[in-house]
Amino acid sequence: MSQPKVVALSTASNKTPKKSAPLPPILHTMRQHSRKQLGKLVEGLFNNVDDALFEMADRSRSDADQHLYFESMRELRLQRENIAKAFARTYSEGFDQAFLRNPEEEAEEPNYDELGMVENDQLEMSVAVAGITSKITSQYSLLIMQLTRRMDHMVEEAQISERSNPMGPERLGEAFVTALECAELDIKVRIILVKLFERFVMERLSSFYTEANQMLADAGVLPDLKNVMRREQRQTSSPKTNAPGAGERTRASGATGSGGGSGDGDAGFHATSSYAERAPSGGGEQGFGFIQELLAASRAAEPGSGSHAGLPRTGTPLSTTDVLSALGSAQQQLDASIDIDAVPEVMDLRQVVITHAPAGSGSNAHLAQADDDVVHFVGMLFDYILNDRNLAIPMKALIGRLQLPIVRLAIMDRSFFGKSGHPARQLLNELSSAGIGWSSTKELKRDALYNKVESVVLRVMNGFADDPGIFQELLDELRGFVRNDDKKRDQVEQRVRDNEKGRAKTINAKQAVQKLINQKASGMRLPAEVGRFVSDTWSKVLVYTCVKHGDRAPEWQYQAQTLDDLLWCLQPLDSADDLDRRDEMLPGLLQALKAGMIEIQLPDAEVEKRAADIESHLTSICANDRAYLEEDEPAPVDDSFEVMDEIILTLPGEQLDTPTDVDVEPAYIEQIGKLREGSWVELTQQSGELLRCKLSTIIEPGGRYIFVNRRGMKVAERSRRGLAIELKRKTLNILEESQVFDRALQAVIGNLRQMHRSGS
Repeated sequence: MSQPKVVALSTASNKTPKKSAPLPPILHTMRQHSRKQLGKLVEGLFNNVDDALFEMADRSRSDADQHLYFESMRELRLQRENIAKAFARTYSEGFDQAFLRNPEEEAEEPNYDELGMVENDQLEMSVAVAGITSKITSQYSLLIMQLTRRMDHMVEEAQISERSNPMGPERLGEAFVTALECAELDIKVRIILVKLFERFVMERLSSFYTEANQMLADAGVLPDLKNVMRREQRQTSSPKTNAPGAGERTRASGATGSGGGSGDGDAGFHATSSYAERAPSGGGEQGFGFIQELLAASRAAEPGSGSHAGLPRTGTPLSTTDVLSALGSAQQQLDASIDIDAVPEVMDLRQVVITHAPAGSGSNAHLAQADDDVVHFVGMLFDYILNDRNLAIPMKALIGRLQLPIVRLAIMDRSFFGKSGHPARQLLNELSSAGIGWSSTKELKRDALYNKVESVVLRVMNGFADDPGIFQELLDELRGFVRNDDKKRDQVEQRVRDNEKGRAKTINAKQAVQKLINQKASGMRLPAEVGRFVSDTWSKVLVYTCVKHGDRAPEWQYQAQTLDDLLWCLQPLDSADDLDRRDEMLPGLLQALKAGMIEIQLPDAEVEKRAADIESHLTSICANDRAYLEEDEPAPVDDSFEVMDEIILTLPGEQLDTPTDVDVEPAYIEQIGKLREGSWVELTQQSGELLRCKLSTIIEPGGRYIFVNRRGMKVAERSRRGLAIELKRKTLNILEESQVFDRALQAVIGNLRQMHRSGS
């Protein structure tokens, strides 16, 4: 275990006390500033704890678990300030502990005999903190590494590692776990709080680490560290010539690449035009032979065209080796920078080959027909891909840089056209699928998936020479990364779905309570304070009960009956029997009202005050009614009594701003009805910016469509009719998620067929 708390149970007392190294003044300042930042994050954490525990209680299947979560909510409200103070104190003390002399003692091996003595609860917490530490260290690895090196540079007596860094994820996690000891909480709740700490504190430490590094750099502590680390990385990384896909791979695959193949036509990769005849048999229309027939037909359909683009056919055509050499030369000279804000142009691949043809090719150099067909057809595919509205601009910018590598591969291995499982085709499809949710380019530089996709594209550009194996290698790597990324996103998205379902349940409960109160209290003469109590306080009791137990449960019936009893007791009575009955009801009624207020966690003082106000009004009404009966005179009307209108309960976030003055045809409603969870759409926002998001869930009843971004966070909510209106206005575009290469291949072949039919 990495936590000292777990392994060092009783050994510290046997050691010589360590002396603290002097803490540099800049670290005093940084400690104060960072503690304030953490304080705000912890405050945000506690602002969300109630909602999280309430949702857990709502989803619980046993009364014991529900009771546990509600009691934990109460305990945390009482101990919130103490936990925050304990966390801040432990965090501050961490700086002093980190700068202790005798740093070699920090590296002592744990006593594994003592590990067995650690309680299971403590072990669970240690495992939870270790998991968070690993995740956050990976997320902010560069910033944490820079901060650790700067801190370590400032002291001689102590050694600061990422583990001992007082601002590092491990120490922050341990400080929070220590702070939780202020409260009496079950281990199940402690684990939940640690997860919430990860979500609302640890995952929001970007500015925390950035500002800490900047403060030290501004103070002159390794101000050029970022450049130094870049140089170190370049020195330790492998030279480009030794990168995967270069020399070693070329030699290893030489026998396969130039021999007679392995017998199936797909394993061998040949740089010869003989691949033109290796189209799949049995009616495989996407084989290259079929493509050549379509291209020949399209040429014949063009009046007076003996070639594409008017290139002369006199002289000796370039050999396939020369074509590959020309494309390789062009690839090396291609600017490696990628502008993700602009759609790249489709290259004139024929002209690229002619321009970079080897010296001595002659002024009439041209491509042999088979190679020319490959180059032309790949150009048509990329023309479609770069104009595909389903691809985001940044993805087009990245895929556009693969034109030269892909055409080189297609010339070397023409099974590329007929083999749907070809690694290069699958890589293009995987790239486009991974980036379907990209919207704002401003956010992409902080997106780990974007960085991965960009690195894959650059590695193809720089690493692909004559070994197509690099495509399979990168495909496997990208798929593994996407799977892990999807798991993280799915966890966030699941929380969104759970929250929305809980919110829908709350809204439905509020609507039920609103209807109930309006039916029972509308138009009644009630004292103003009592009316506010019914609409502001007892309505919350009813909502809470409805959410927790449902509107058919005995608990709901009991609280609704309490409302009935209260309203009946507040009305003037003219029967002695009714007066006696009311007198008997009052103690039990007041007790029920107090119990309901306690159930929704109202402070004790407020419970007593509101109960006293109601009791005062009821006592006054009782006295007036008895005086009326005994004296046979009308009781004076209390001026504070007001006739109440309908009690309206506000439902925050429920309004979806759906236009009511716009007619929408049934066809649009029907199209929206076909949307399924997981569908990607593109919304045009009021600012004009495009937002790509995925339909995460549809909340019924009500037809509320909840959309999340690529990271699984909620970004939009629409009604069914609202989406239909946006579809009509063309501010909603339903994205097609089929594989981009297959879609391009189908479209281009379809166009060639159409040209052939038109010309015949």
